[in-house]
Amino acid sequence: MTLLKKNIKLYAKLLQSVGKQGRGITKQPLSPLECAQYIKQLMEEENLDKKQVSERLGLGRQENLADLYKETDSTQVGLFLKLLDVSPKSQQLAGWGWEGPPKINFTTIFRMASLSHEEQDIVLQSVYKSEKKELKSKDAMKIAGFKRENPDSTIDEAIKKILDLKPITIVNYLVVCETREKLNSFIKNNKDYEEKLLRILKNSIEGEFYELSANDVVISIAMNEKAYQTFHQQQEVKGIPFTEFLNEFLEDKLD
Repeated sequence: MTLLKKNIKLYAKLLQSVGKQGRGITKQPLSPLECAQYIKQLMEEENLDKKQVSERLGLGRQENLADLYKETDSTQVGLFLKLLDVSPKSQQLAGWGWEGPPKINFTTIFRMASLSHEEQDIVLQSVYKSEKKELKSKDAMKIAGFKRENPDSTIDEAIKKILDLKPITIVNYLVVCETREKLNSFIKNNKDYEEKLLRILKNSIEGEFYELSANDVVISIAMNEKAYQTFHQQQEVKGIPFTEFLNEFLEDKLD
């Protein structure tokens, strides 16, 4: 894997993504999960702690003159890194505030870190499948809080108590990412795009693919663990963000 500091384009995307986070100025080129992964990579490559990597990325700077000599706040870096503690089955659901469904705001997802991976999957993918209600950060905190206060209760009971959702207990790996121009055009111009893209995936990747859907912004794919691991391994070999990898992978097969 190429060192992040030597990959100028990728490093610039990381700076733009974390620097704009929460400001609503532009669309971040990297997903929250990709930001978390590259922040961790940068810390490991250069032996940086959270404070040092915050300074490197321009995060946690003091804006008021009176606070100029206070230490850099590493809270934001810590929040990104918390995403890496979330179940791999649900990490790909993490999105920015502007993306909307089927993405879930990453601040909601990292608030689930106190739950087990199995419980995280049930909560987050129940939300992903829900068409009537949207999980808010405060709801995620309430679910986690209910579980802490009622350790003998099931996660299903916690969800029903807080959201009155019927949880999905069969959990697959879900990949959700933004579609680029060529793939987006194919989806718009082919009514049977789900069948065609699923056929490409099943013929090209080892593992099982269950369903695929898309709108004008994102594509979501449900798959088993084997398929997800194969995808992830090929993306790592390419050394590019997952969104870019998935779009290139499918676009190459459309030619």
